[in-house]
Amino acid sequence: MELDNIVGVVDQGGALIRPGQTRGSRGGRFQPKVLQVMEIIRQNKTTLIKILSGDAKFVLQHVHQAKLIVEHEYYNLKDDIDHRSRQDFAINLLDKMIRKGDKQCHKFLELLEHDEMQETFPLLNDLLTPPALRQGVPKINEYKMSSEPRGVCVIINNKHFDESSGLPLRTGSEVDVACLNEVFSWLAFSVEIHSDMTAVAMKEVLLGLSRREHNGDCFICCILSHDCEGGFFGTDGQIVRPSDILQPFTTANCPSLADKPKVFILHTGWEQPEYAIPDSDFLLALATIPGFHSFRNTSRGSWFIQSLYKMLKEGCRRGEDVLTILSQVIVEVSTFQTNHTAPPSLLGLSFRQIPHINLTLRRRLVFHAPAD
Repeated sequence: MELDNIVGVVDQGGALIRPGQTRGSRGGRFQPKVLQVMEIIRQNKTTLIKILSGDAKFVLQHVHQAKLIVEHEYYNLKDDIDHRSRQDFAINLLDKMIRKGDKQCHKFLELLEHDEMQETFPLLNDLLTPPALRQGVPKINEYKMSSEPRGVCVIINNKHFDESSGLPLRTGSEVDVACLNEVFSWLAFSVEIHSDMTAVAMKEVLLGLSRREHNGDCFICCILSHDCEGGFFGTDGQIVRPSDILQPFTTANCPSLADKPKVFILHTGWEQPEYAIPDSDFLLALATIPGFHSFRNTSRGSWFIQSLYKMLKEGCRRGEDVLTILSQVIVEVSTFQTNHTAPPSLLGLSFRQIPHINLTLRRRLVFHAPAD
């Protein structure tokens, strides 16, 4: 693509317009303000910093791959991520692009328009696409999230198991419970914690929750236990199957949660079953995909829950939707590797964990952080 002297303009909504794009306003055609691309980046700098700092490592690798920076710049920016902050990285990256001039800024904006970038950072679409060109495109609305409390968040944590079950102690799971309790209380949910439950007791709790009148805007269920290809274990070694967890919360079985997001955070493991979503408005966040281990540090908690806690704290403050936050969890956890925390029979080998999500959400799900 050739670069003209006039490489972009800004419309009345502040979005970037490519050369040759024109459109009218109510009452007639308006003349947009002509700007150089580096000036467009400068004017949107604070917004771009907030967006791109959401996944700094992802941005850095794509900028490097696109050859927008040289090797020493790559390592300097990597040092920002490793030893300073993601915001420092985003600030320095944008400053470098602006100093390199219009041609490099133009390439940078083209990179931000790539599908992979837009999927990782949905807010880029609003920034880079003019409102006039978005007319006729269905807007993904947000779920209502303003009730007090936002809804119920139930946490079922099985740490101690009956000796007859043959299942080991889940040391460190209490750290995960504390973090989930803290973050969802902070997000204005009413948190209920159940510990060391048999399979029958787990099913009774879930059925009891489905029979309530839910006046909140959302429902969250977190299950932390040993699991197998049949489902999660109760403390007695009996199994709670996926249908026991999800089916009670369909519209037919729990009408008060109809059209409301139902979020299930499940600390799955190597031999997990298939979790088939039974209805609309469900979101499943699973610690790992089948065939991959999920790891738990005995003093610091599990990789998945600790990353989720961190990303919720950071992302909700930035106004990011839950899918964006979970994408950041997947990226972070998938970079972890271990050999010293693996089971004794596997020591000496290095393993990774890959969380994944499954959903039938029909709107953007945003947990609004409280004002500081």
